[in-house]
Amino acid sequence: MRAWGLILVLLLAVSACGQEATPAAQEPAPVVSSAAPEASPPPKLVGCKIGPSVAFTPVQVQHLAVGIAGDGPVGVVIANTLDGYHCDWLVWADHLIKSGVRVAVFEYGFPPRMAGISAMLDRGPEEMMAVAAELRKQGAQKIVYAGGSLGGSVALATAAKPEAEAAGVVSLSGGLDGQAETVKTLTIPAIYAVAEEDTSGGAPALAKELHKATEDSELLVYPGAQHAGGMFIDDRYADELLAKLDAFLAKV
Repeated sequence: MRAWGLILVLLLAVSACGQEATPAAQEPAPVVSSAAPEASPPPKLVGCKIGPSVAFTPVQVQHLAVGIAGDGPVGVVIANTLDGYHCDWLVWADHLIKSGVRVAVFEYGFPPRMAGISAMLDRGPEEMMAVAAELRKQGAQKIVYAGGSLGGSVALATAAKPEAEAAGVVSLSGGLDGQAETVKTLTIPAIYAVAEEDTSGGAPALAKELHKATEDSELLVYPGAQHAGGMFIDDRYADELLAKLDAFLAKV
């Protein structure tokens, strides 16, 4: 029995020696991608329910929702009213594009009512100039700053800055008390348009005051009470207004 026991022990030892140890399973190393992260799409302009269909190309300009369309050496940057959107400017934008003018619309990067007027006149021009820089990058050689109501005031404040390199400025129902001192410094042509019965912040009186204070300017006064972009849909004078603005842009 002891002999059989020794033989069994020897057989088990030989069998163990003939087996290879199985290595422990290893987790695969994480794959590290060298590809750059995808750029986030630019903020989108709000959808417009009425007006001409304008094929704006969205572009990334800081944190702003910006749309650019058209071609040509002259570019127009349009600033919105206090509570408005780029949709208010579709009639004019469509006309500009068909006339061979580049146009850029944008939504403010901050709520104007929350920011306040002082902030609008500081931050608004910075945004307009950033949009203008994109227009220049795309081929515009001259920039005209434009806007309606509060946007007209922002456009005037922008055009008065030497670094804005403005070729002209358009104010529709725009202007604020105290801006006469600002427009006195303008060295470029300006055009003011207003409806004579517009009661929004005394727009007619402000337009006349600013026109008087601006060395090189034209004043357009029309019947009715249309305000800012609404002036382009008044059948009594819309065509004349567009023609006057065309002539203004042709001379900048």
